[in-house]
Amino acid sequence: MSHTTDDFAKFMAGDPEDNEEVPLGDALQELAIDIEVDAVEEIRDVRERP
Repeated sequence: MSHTTDDFAKFMAGDPEDNEEVPLGDALQELAIDIEVDAVEEIRDVRERP
């Protein structure tokens, strides 16, 4: 199975709600969520489950 650029055209169309002046990395950072997790504690919890 092969794909051409025509197959992806509908996904590459611009979105009128997007602010294209904002760099992509900054736009993605606005959507990101910072979660602080104690990885060691989480592993211990998983191991202790029956």
